[in-house]
Amino acid sequence: MAIDPETTDITLFVRTSAEEVARWNRRRIVEALIRETGIDGETAEAISREVEKQIFSSGISLLTTALIRELVDAKLVERGLEQARRLHARLGFPLYDVRQLIFHRNKENANVPHAPEGTSLSLVEGIKREYALHDVFSREVGDAHVSGDLHLHGLGYIDRPYSSCQSLEYLKRFGLRLPHCVTVAGPARHAEVLLAHMVRFGASLQGHFAGVIGWDAVNLSFAPYLTGMGEREIEQFAQMLIYEFSQLTSARGGQAMFTDIHLYWEVPPILADLPAVGPGGRPTGRTCREYAGESRQLARALMAVYRRGDAMGKPFVFPRPIIHITEEFFRTPGHEGFLEEACGAAAAMGNPCFVLDREKGARIAPCGCVNFGGETAGTRGEPWRRRCASIQNVTLNLPRLGYRAGMDDRKLFTLLDELMVLAVKAHIQKRDFIENLLSLGDAGPLAMLAMQSDGSSYLHLNDAIYLIGITGLNELVQIREGRQLHESDDALARGLAVIGHMQGEAEKLCEVHGMQFVLEQTPAETTAYRFARLDLKHFSPLPGRYVRGDLARGEIYYTNSTHLNPAAPVDPLTRVRMEGLFHPFFRAGAVTHVELGDASPAAAALAGFIVRAFRETLNNQIIFSPEFTSCKSCGATMRGLRGKCLHCGAENCEGLARISQYFSRVSGWNRGKKAELRDRNRNEDAFPAGPLS
Repeated sequence: MAIDPETTDITLFVRTSAEEVARWNRRRIVEALIRETGIDGETAEAISREVEKQIFSSGISLLTTALIRELVDAKLVERGLEQARRLHARLGFPLYDVRQLIFHRNKENANVPHAPEGTSLSLVEGIKREYALHDVFSREVGDAHVSGDLHLHGLGYIDRPYSSCQSLEYLKRFGLRLPHCVTVAGPARHAEVLLAHMVRFGASLQGHFAGVIGWDAVNLSFAPYLTGMGEREIEQFAQMLIYEFSQLTSARGGQAMFTDIHLYWEVPPILADLPAVGPGGRPTGRTCREYAGESRQLARALMAVYRRGDAMGKPFVFPRPIIHITEEFFRTPGHEGFLEEACGAAAAMGNPCFVLDREKGARIAPCGCVNFGGETAGTRGEPWRRRCASIQNVTLNLPRLGYRAGMDDRKLFTLLDELMVLAVKAHIQKRDFIENLLSLGDAGPLAMLAMQSDGSSYLHLNDAIYLIGITGLNELVQIREGRQLHESDDALARGLAVIGHMQGEAEKLCEVHGMQFVLEQTPAETTAYRFARLDLKHFSPLPGRYVRGDLARGEIYYTNSTHLNPAAPVDPLTRVRMEGLFHPFFRAGAVTHVELGDASPAAAALAGFIVRAFRETLNNQIIFSPEFTSCKSCGATMRGLRGKCLHCGAENCEGLARISQYFSRVSGWNRGKKAELRDRNRNEDAFPAGPLS
């Protein structure tokens, strides 16, 4: 006999998403469909009855809301109600995937530890990715990301802007004030307290941004607090600063805070004549220029700590020291000695990064090295207002354009323009989403970025930049010219023409939309591998001729951004010079990596190299990258990547190398980055050797 659910008393229980068990009630399906999808009541009623009938006929006695939702979604598909199905979709993970995440390391981000917090981050990120693709971005944009035409970075952080850089002067003036925090701290009276404010404020910022948190002119901001300290005290403070940031694993899933500290040997002209603010947030009666001595002492002390490394002889990963080399730098007394000390740290441990800042005035970097604008953003005479942010990074898959266009130049640039327009659409959609969150003010999830301690929102959304990154220029050029960037002048010229065209289009799009779209060299930890895999899947066999790495083992990648092939047999200065030709097009910064492998170059040799790069190239930023092995048995740290400890003979070793712009354990890298690591030209004989300490 058929069961009539309207008249038959059947005891059916539902395990709800609120972790409760409730009696079956068909009306809840009707109400959910109307509320979530907006379909008419009659259709909702009919679907609910069909689902109820299916459930009762199955004989199940306990079901979940997830299963009910799947059954309803199937009925929506049967009726051709695709938009309603999208709106009704449930976001989450299959049981198998959750088990894999818990038991196995996620290698998408090498900075995320395999720990409970890291697992939670991966799960939350996964749900937010789905949400972003369903509800924040249009179908067109979402499909472009999924297919690999472009890559939307930070989808798992969709409710955050991308990166930020600010001045410590903000905390010196206003103290530590965080929304919803029970206690408020006034301006710091001691250097150690100001550092504590900086670390806690930075940790909170890291919870509101997807990428790097930068601090401008750190040594100069601390300088008024260091008056009267001896050399040893300042070095102890420098050690405290580095350890506080490197050991605080409170950011996103237990990561160390991704922090940049910008350092200047000279006093930046835009700050030099401003009144210095010291203990208690009060003017000291002196200008910033008059604290040049203390500022330089701190810069030197920081380099000494970086050069020694941690207690086990390993390099500090964070905070990344960014040293600005300017024309004024070379006119400032003592610069030769400081540059050699900084290069000593670079030779020994891979710190710091050198920004070759040839423009007048200081630059700070939300992601790499952005021209902050100095006095253009309402900051003249008010250094606490000096802050900027990038909202999102969208990276374009350039080799795919080559596969699609063939040898047709017109088609290539048409496809490129269309892809840039699509990237801009993604930026507009992300901006609108962030703007809506900010509009909630103190009641919203971005309350910290909406706070107005200095009269304006902490996040200057109207002044923010939107990043358009690229991956695989080298491969695109090879498709068109039959040669890689380093192999012929024609190939190099072709690459410059593509990037020049992109810069011109970006400027046009800025005018159309009233937003700052700028080109960026994407780090592409995962993107270069992902694009290569997707292109092999959808465009084979052609990509097999151009992807780098080991095709047979699936360990493949595209060359990052506008970089030369990492294996290119060119000397470091030639690489810096050739890659530097592209750097003026990248307002959001660009970098050249000089690999050192297990070499130990003399500090003076690297210092001379930096001077030549500044004078003879257009290069924007240089990073020297040695490699290390850490023995898990005896704790020793060795130069180079090794399979066996040189001290105790144990094979329980961990490689440490620079994955993009920071060091991380090689075991956590994805297959594409491991292939790139094997390919790197390590320049073993490029520099004369020197002592490591």
